[in-house]
Amino acid sequence: MKKSLVILIFVGTYLLAACSYDSEKALENGDVINMNGPVYNFERFEQFLGSVEAEESAAVRISNFTLEGNPTLYNLTFDGTRFDIEIDSSKNKNRGDHPAKMKMSCTDLVSEEGQQLVTYTLEGCQQGDTSDSFNLLNVLKEDEHDHDDGF
Repeated sequence: MKKSLVILIFVGTYLLAACSYDSEKALENGDVINMNGPVYNFERFEQFLGSVEAEESAAVRISNFTLEGNPTLYNLTFDGTRFDIEIDSSKNKNRGDHPAKMKMSCTDLVSEEGQQLVTYTLEGCQQGDTSDSFNLLNVLKEDEHDHDDGF
């Protein structure tokens, strides 16, 4: 009985660890990583913006991490005319009663440059019968990191 319990605990721990998505895994996958302030791999987002400007199909994943390290993943695609986003918070332990996954289609991606912050927002987002905007990414102007210095 003890041996079965030890095996069960080991397998459970392994499965929980396999389900986690941390910043190192996001880096391996080439995600744009928002660490609740610093943004890493921002050049991937700039490449996406270049494709959008050229009206070419493109995709990018943005991994937003809370202070506790819980991720919410934004899988963003552009087909040449519209944006589709899947918001995956299934790996965020503190998502509360929010749905694990949500999808929207949006018409525009706009940037607004402030004194210290550049804000990227999806506009004209359709979710059911409502149209809204969605704050995609905030980037401090001096904190556009290429992730060479680690976390």
